Amino acid sequence: MVEKPRFRVPAGSSRTAGAMGDPFKAPGNGASSFEAAGQGRRLRGFNPSRNHVNAALQRSGSTLIARARWLYENNGYAGNAVDEFTSAAIGDGIKPRPKIKNKALRSALIDLFWRWTEEADADGVTDFYGLQEKIAREVYLAGEGFVRIRARRPGDMMTVPFQLQFLPSEMLDPTFNAVLTNGSYIRAGIEFDAIGRRAAYHFWRNHPGDDRPLNGSALRDRVRVPAVDVMHVYDGRQGGQIRGVPRVARVLVKLFVLESYDDAELERKRSAALFTAFLIGRGENPLGPVNVDSDGVEIEPEPIAPMQPGAIVDLGDDKDVRFSTPTEVGGSYESFQYRNLTQICAGLGVPYAYVTGDVAKGNFSNVRTDIIRFRRRVSQWQNNVMIFQACRPVWKRFVDLAVMGGFVDIDDYAVNPTPYWAVDWLPPRMEWIDPAKDVKAEREAVRAGFKTRTQVVAERGYDREDVDAEFADERGQDVDDLVFDTDAGAVSANGSMVPAAVPAPGADDEEDDEAPAKTTEEADAD
Repeated sequence: MVEKPRFRVPAGSSRTAGAMGDPFKAPGNGASSFEAAGQGRRLRGFNPSRNHVNAALQRSGSTLIARARWLYENNGYAGNAVDEFTSAAIGDGIKPRPKIKNKALRSALIDLFWRWTEEADADGVTDFYGLQEKIAREVYLAGEGFVRIRARRPGDMMTVPFQLQFLPSEMLDPTFNAVLTNGSYIRAGIEFDAIGRRAAYHFWRNHPGDDRPLNGSALRDRVRVPAVDVMHVYDGRQGGQIRGVPRVARVLVKLFVLESYDDAELERKRSAALFTAFLIGRGENPLGPVNVDSDGVEIEPEPIAPMQPGAIVDLGDDKDVRFSTPTEVGGSYESFQYRNLTQICAGLGVPYAYVTGDVAKGNFSNVRTDIIRFRRRVSQWQNNVMIFQACRPVWKRFVDLAVMGGFVDIDDYAVNPTPYWAVDWLPPRMEWIDPAKDVKAEREAVRAGFKTRTQVVAERGYDREDVDAEFADERGQDVDDLVFDTDAGAVSANGSMVPAAVPAPGADDEEDDEAPAKTTEEADAD
């Protein structure tokens, strides 16, 4: 029996301290108080870049966006995630509901805005809500999108004279930097003034990937557009971030590798399905003399037939039969795919069932929980990004030009325009998961005073005043005469009408019937 070598290590030596760690010993100057910041064996190769996101995007932003676009067009999971997020965030449009108290003015502005939406697109291929869809898709896919507000001559349009031109991320060069003489500077294509405010955007005149401009302009011409005429829509996650990052960046490598693995697995299955047999020749000597014709020219051997379903490939005389036996993955493929796809969906911020279309992995409660969390995330993005950056500026410009062009008459607009800019943007309705229970819950919430009918209708993507007007028209009543069972003061819980409160008989004479209080002198006289 071979005796194992033994080593004596003094107690408290550096070897044991490094292996076990002494929490009561003060670390040396080179040690970190945080295990996650250490440089031990497990973290020795983990040295991420310390560059700011702006520097990282300047170096590799173009490559990142190109790869994200490739995945959108060629990977079903990535493409479906982008489309599902866009559908949930925009739907048929995020629509305005002005808070103006004057009903006539509010109605006039809404009607004018609806007519303007038909002419909003500078390219003429969609309306204002179609542009919202493009913006949302671009922000999710490429990390950002640009919308240029283009003024038009009064005779060019039937309504308020301005249009919106959508520009993809590639139209603003992330490597364009310069220092200007007036104290301003250009960084990543964006011009900032001396105190750091955005002053202008330096767009390419033509898309840098289009090498055949047909308008006679040079491919590399830039156009300076004032910042007041540009809406830069992006979800900045770091302080000082000036350009957007594609959402797919978190899982781009995993998506691409999984796509390659799926292709290889599919090809393996296809080859296995061919079921080819090979006839192996035993008598032919590959090193023997070659066959030649009468002129001494070597005779080429017959080409080997390609693999086909049920094919038998003859490889020579004195044959033996061998069947192809491709390696089987076994039962691990499904679980391997599922675990990787759940990680990918978490990185994309879209539920697994939405991305894959597979609803067999969870029960109703689990799917409902995922949907609720996804809707909360979408609502956050709608308010913080889409509405704030791409909807509010449009309404302000619309009201400004509507007043200046004489489309509406607002006497005090020049003095106090703020009340006319106040508007609620109604996102698309979120379909109820369990309509019967959800409607009952909303009804009880209104009756209990936890929310209003206006809020409930707005959450469904409609304007309460429009809904009431349609009800009144259908019933032939005035809007003020409408009664709904959400009104606890008019309808009881069982649906019966509550009689109007009637004062008790003689209630008004109650004070007259009371005997006047006696004074102290009257009481003594009694």
